[in-house]
Amino acid sequence: MRPEARRGLSGTMRVIKTLPRCLPILLLRLAIALALFATPSNKTCDALLVPASPVSMSVAGVNTITTTYNSQIKVERVVGSRKRDLVRKFLRRRQDIDTTDEYNLKFSYDVDEFVVDDDSGGPSRAYLLIHPIGVGIGRWYYDRMLASLRERAAETGGCRLVFLSPDLLGSSTASAPVDSRGDGPRAYPLLNITDWSDQVCHLMDEYGRGLEDNDEGRRIASWTLVTNGGCAPIALDAAARRPGNVSNVVISSPPRLPFFLQSSDPRAVRKAYGRLCGVGRLFWWYSLRRDGRFIQSFSEKNLVGDPESLGPDWLPNCLDSARSNGGRSRYSTFAFLAGALQDGCVDSLNALKDSNVKIDFIRGSDKRRNRAKSWFWRRNKNNQPKEKEQTIAEYVRDNGNGGRELSVGGRISLAWEDPDHYAASLLELTI
Repeated sequence: MRPEARRGLSGTMRVIKTLPRCLPILLLRLAIALALFATPSNKTCDALLVPASPVSMSVAGVNTITTTYNSQIKVERVVGSRKRDLVRKFLRRRQDIDTTDEYNLKFSYDVDEFVVDDDSGGPSRAYLLIHPIGVGIGRWYYDRMLASLRERAAETGGCRLVFLSPDLLGSSTASAPVDSRGDGPRAYPLLNITDWSDQVCHLMDEYGRGLEDNDEGRRIASWTLVTNGGCAPIALDAAARRPGNVSNVVISSPPRLPFFLQSSDPRAVRKAYGRLCGVGRLFWWYSLRRDGRFIQSFSEKNLVGDPESLGPDWLPNCLDSARSNGGRSRYSTFAFLAGALQDGCVDSLNALKDSNVKIDFIRGSDKRRNRAKSWFWRRNKNNQPKEKEQTIAEYVRDNGNGGRELSVGGRISLAWEDPDHYAASLLELTI
C-alpha cells in the first residue's frame, strides 16, 4: 500500500473513532436546524422512555398531600383546508380555519403543607407558593425557604400560618394526567395562564373548605400568592378572580414592564409549541445526559449569582423531577419556552386596580443580566443614552396596589439562593 493511501486510511479511522462522541451533538444541531424550517405540527411526541424516580422531600415538619384536579383544557389550533378556486379549478388555495379542541383530564399531584401553629384556635393566613417552570423544577424549589420558616416561627407575629407548595400542572408529579377512560392523552395539550390559575383557585377553594369541615374555627382569613419571575401572570390572574380571598401577591425577580403589558401572538405560540414537541425529545435527552451536566452549567451561568449557592440538592432534585412520569414534565417546559405565559397581564392588573390586594416585590442584589451572545446586541445602535423605563413596581404603585420592594441576596432563584432573607422579607411584606 502506498504511503499516501495509508495516511488517508489512518485519517479516516481517526474520524470513525471520534464519531460516536460527537454524533449526539451533530444530531442535536441537525434537529434544531430542521425544526426552524420544518412545517409546524400540532401533534406531540410520545413520552420519553426514562425510568420514573420519586421526588425526594427532605424538609422536617412538611406534610405531603396528594390531591386531584379535574381540568377541562381548551386548546385552539389551526386546521388547513383546501378549496378549489372557481376561476382556475386546477389550482388549489389553502385556507386556515381556527378550531378548538377540549381535553377533559384528571391530574393527580402532590402538595407540600407546612403549618406554623400558634395554638390560639383563630383563623389562619395561608400562603400558596407557585414555583417557576423549567427543566426539572417543581414544588421542591421552596424547600430551603420552608426550612428557614420553621426556624423563624417566633417571627410570625402570633399568627397561624399555612404554607402550600403544589406541583403546577405539567410539572413533576402533576405531569401524568388521565382522560375519562383512565388512559393518558395521546397528545399533551398546550397549557396556558388560565389552566394554571384554575388549578391555583381550585386548590385554594378545596383546602379552605376542607379546613373548615375538619377543623372548626380554623378557617383561612386571607391568601398570599407567592411567585417567581415569568410565572407572575398565574398569580395575578388568580388574584383577579379571587379578590375577596387574596390579600397579597408577592413577586420575586419580576421581569421588565413590557412582559406584563404586551401580549404574544397565539398562533406563534402554538407553532412554537408544536416545533418544541417535535425536536424537544433531543433537547430533553441532552439536558439529562451525563447526569445533568447541562442543567448544572446552565443554572450556574443564568439562574444564580454564586454557583456555590446551588448546593448539593439542586441538581438531584432537577433530575428526579425531570425523569418522573417518563419525562412528561417536558411539555410544561415547552409551553413556557413557547411563550404561553407571555400573554400580558393588563386585564388582571386593571381588575386589581385600587383594590385591597397588595402587589409587592422581592428583588435580588445581583443585577446582572444574562450575557449577550455577541457585541452586536450589547452596543447602542443609535449612540444615544437610553431613557429610564418604568418598572412594574412603579406601575403597580400608580394603580394603588402597594408596590413595595425589598432586596435579598441572589440573582433570579432567590428563594433557593438566600432562603433566610427571602423568608424574612416575605413575612415583612405580608404580616
